[in-house]
Amino acid sequence: MDHHLAATVSHVSHRTALIVTAWAEPLDHFWRLAVMQAIRRATDWCFVFNGIRLRIVDARRLYARRFVEFDLDLAQDDERSCAALFRIASAAALIDRSDSRSLHAIVSASDRHAAGVCRSLKDGVLSASADLLGALVARPPLGEGGIGDSFEQALTIVYRMLFLLFAAARSLVPLWHPVYRHSYSVEALRGCAELAEPASGLWDALRAIARLAHTGCRAGDLHVMPFNGRLFSPSRTPLAERRGLDDEAARRAILSLSTQPTPDRAGRHPIAYRDLGVEQLGAVYETLLDYQPRIAPSPASPGRRRAHATVTLEPGSGVRKATGTFYTPQPIADYVVRRTLGPLVRELSSARILQVRIVDPAMGSGAFLVAACRYLAGAYEEALIREGGCHSSDLGEPERAAIRRSIAERCLYGVDLNPMAVQLARLSLWLATLAADRPLTFLDHRLQTGDSLLGAWLANLRQPPDRRRRPDQRRPTLPLFDDEAVRDALRAALPVRFSLESTPSDNIDQVRAKERAFAGTTARDASMSRWKRIADVWCASWFRQTELPPAAFGSLSDAILTGRSALASRTVEQCLAAADAIRTSHRFFHWELEFPEVFFDEEGRRLPNGGFDAVIGNPPWDMIRADAGSAEERSGARHEIAALLRFTRDAGIYQAQSNGHANRYQLFVERAVDLTRTGGRIGMVLPAGLARITGAPRCGCGCSPTATSTRLSGSTTIAASSPFTAASGSCWSPRPQVCRRVKSHAGWAWTIWRTWKPSASSRRTRPPGFTCESHPRSLNTCPGPAWRFRPFERRRTWRSPSARRRSSGPSAAAPGGR
Repeated sequence: MDHHLAATVSHVSHRTALIVTAWAEPLDHFWRLAVMQAIRRATDWCFVFNGIRLRIVDARRLYARRFVEFDLDLAQDDERSCAALFRIASAAALIDRSDSRSLHAIVSASDRHAAGVCRSLKDGVLSASADLLGALVARPPLGEGGIGDSFEQALTIVYRMLFLLFAAARSLVPLWHPVYRHSYSVEALRGCAELAEPASGLWDALRAIARLAHTGCRAGDLHVMPFNGRLFSPSRTPLAERRGLDDEAARRAILSLSTQPTPDRAGRHPIAYRDLGVEQLGAVYETLLDYQPRIAPSPASPGRRRAHATVTLEPGSGVRKATGTFYTPQPIADYVVRRTLGPLVRELSSARILQVRIVDPAMGSGAFLVAACRYLAGAYEEALIREGGCHSSDLGEPERAAIRRSIAERCLYGVDLNPMAVQLARLSLWLATLAADRPLTFLDHRLQTGDSLLGAWLANLRQPPDRRRRPDQRRPTLPLFDDEAVRDALRAALPVRFSLESTPSDNIDQVRAKERAFAGTTARDASMSRWKRIADVWCASWFRQTELPPAAFGSLSDAILTGRSALASRTVEQCLAAADAIRTSHRFFHWELEFPEVFFDEEGRRLPNGGFDAVIGNPPWDMIRADAGSAEERSGARHEIAALLRFTRDAGIYQAQSNGHANRYQLFVERAVDLTRTGGRIGMVLPAGLARITGAPRCGCGCSPTATSTRLSGSTTIAASSPFTAASGSCWSPRPQVCRRVKSHAGWAWTIWRTWKPSASSRRTRPPGFTCESHPRSLNTCPGPAWRFRPFERRRTWRSPSARRRSSGPSAAAPGGR
């Protein structure tokens, strides 16, 4: 990056910045320089050229990092690419922005096109889901799950078609082969659906395509790689395996997913899935959460003996609000990931980057995990080049896809309360890491369903749950278990967990072996599963309507571990059945037992600095209270809310939730602090008033009083246009204790970071310290109201002796920083 030339390119009265680099130099390294050169020349664009590629950087929205790039070798052989290059990079593009030929007009047209395609995709998914659900429900029986299970199966079929459409647009399925193209592609189904005559055989075709995608085939020169995982498994959609389903409904669904209305609404034309990023699946997921299926009997006609039920998707499900699920725009997710992971991996070797562990505890459709996958893959590529392992020209798309696969399998973790979100997050990461000659990455052990906030640590299980006394009022008793009892279970499971990470997934046999190995560790009679049941019983005792005597917990634990108990067998069965029902309802998630490799070594010993290297995400912001909604809704929610508040305030899991209304994002912040190793980083999208809400300041207690953080503040559609803060920070900072406060129309910005891991019995009461930093020049280039700045304000911040010693700690790349 030291060898470059910066200049100004002028045309009449308009100008732009130009940077010429060394031959084949990676252009990503010049992003900051390109923006600085554009700002210095008061222009919106910067052309970056390395001899073989030309990149045009949009310097208006810094956080979005938007650019268009041309491969000149490919452009000279492709007429359309050459025409686009001439249109976008010619002098005519630098004319006044009001001219239709200008770059501004081209970008605006591109934005409108992308918004229209995304809107068509969301409308198409809703329409297709309703049509497929109607076809599945129209033919009884529905099955044990009722209308809800039928809706899940309809969504699975929709996800299958979306996956194949995205894969086909990226040439990841053998469309070049005429047999596949004409008989087993969704495009072939679209051609059949567009015919005027009545549809027939479309359900048979959908089943055949799903079977081929699930099992794969090798026939002559046709090789279809099987897509492992449960997405294409026939067992996921038993209702669709029946005969006699409505082909007309399948026809409408296929057209809804593969085409969109023409501008004049006179017809339909194909959706350009190549123009859609996998992040758009998040917007689809958010839309689906707003709808719920309803069965309404139609009036009986004269020729019918009974009414025919019709199924509709109606808004107002309340699931999105209840779970705090809101789609995070990809530029914000990218911004948080860059600011959080950048300092963490900047100096790491390629081998160390593969050891970094990142988690999103409220992953939704996986927007932050996809962004982290791409960012870490880019950092890994830079490390390889820096170490001399390869040159940038040696890495093509197959090699980069292999890097992304390794990152997804080794570095990324995610949890979400909604099973549909987990399925969609897997789908997003599959599409981001898909290779034409490889099976899908195995992610079942990394992306899991559960409530990130409701779960126990192993230290909690040493004492029985006691609802009559708060944690600071309980007398210490002898522990129920010793460390060796848990270590035996960990020693049995951890070698399998580490092998899942280290074993490649280059062929379907390796992936199937991983599936079997993981299934063995999660079986009900597995040693780790027994400890999960004990943790479930411990958590369920806080949610029971009648209190479980503390002495009974030890007897129930003995029954789970050994099959023997001091309690009557009937009592044990009833208590365990009640705990299982509560677990199913609340989906407890015990982090140390679900992801043991993050906290323990292969021998089951606790790591001295265990935990995740970074926690990222956009957690829910809703308050935990029962005074909203109708009287009937408040009455039904009062018991659940009371139990949840009892758990968060009295169980000893959370230390900063003793007063005020508990807000879920406060709980997520405290949970993130507990999950992160010393020296790790946390980056989250949080409300701008984080530290002003009652109870929120204590969430930061135990966090470093000095840190360096950059904050992005503005208004978005998240939570009804609430002001938000994209905050990230680290624990090691050489900067002095300066509190810089930047005031805007959206409010104050705060950040949380990790420095020490308290014991399970400690109560964090030390005052927090915050440091926020922003660059005025950068903020002034952002759209929206003008920013107002206050001068530096120096304050004496409380710091413990240990915090002062750690302020000069090692960097993340140093051996002691791990």
